[in-house]
Amino acid sequence: MTVEPVVLASLLGEVGALVARSGVFAKFIVLLLFGLSVVSWAVMAERSRMMARAGAGNKLFWRDFDRARDGDLSMGELVERCDDDSRSPLSRMFSWFGREYWPRFTERRQRGMDAEIELGMLARGVDRQTSATVQGMERGLGWLATLTAVAPFLGLLGTVWGIMNSFLQLGRQGSATLDVVGPGIAEALITTVCGLGVAIPAVVGYNWFTRRVQDQEAEMRRLGSLLADLVSEEESAVERQPEELSV
Repeated sequence: MTVEPVVLASLLGEVGALVARSGVFAKFIVLLLFGLSVVSWAVMAERSRMMARAGAGNKLFWRDFDRARDGDLSMGELVERCDDDSRSPLSRMFSWFGREYWPRFTERRQRGMDAEIELGMLARGVDRQTSATVQGMERGLGWLATLTAVAPFLGLLGTVWGIMNSFLQLGRQGSATLDVVGPGIAEALITTVCGLGVAIPAVVGYNWFTRRVQDQEAEMRRLGSLLADLVSEEESAVERQPEELSV
């Protein structure tokens, strides 16, 4: 079923006329919801670009990481590539591993530090990197969560206020005909429609972005597990040189 452009234009015109005829408080609610909607869509657009860049960067990282494991790419080259790709959470984690953790690990291994302690330090470092990344990705999602709860109530507030005014007008005129009550109630319900129009996209966006953040966190945990395997392999391979870094 399709909506004719003329019918849609007529409907929008009627809605605009209802908003124009509504009271000052209802207009304030509508304008407030419009402003909140603009901010909400801006947050979702910015988070969408960030998630897309992170996903593309992660795909490139896994490709290079698999090449390094196959011996087609040296680990030093992989670390340099990760340094140049700040959009990928996985690249930032591996850059930390190659630049900060691994040199200190080789020094501590020469001093005979216990392997369990080394793995514990790696796990805590991975947790710190993951927490910082997740916190950055969740920026703005709290706003969406708040908006999903607040926007419907703002719309309901405008509706209750408008219906109250309609009944007051009904009492002053002493008439209960639909011609008297109908327009006021229709104007009051506009704010509820606006509130739902703001809340529905916000709750969909919040759920979608939350799932994407969880996916990114799972990928970082996976990389952390692979790095722990690498450290365990280096610990067990006594014949390798301490300075050698291989996957």
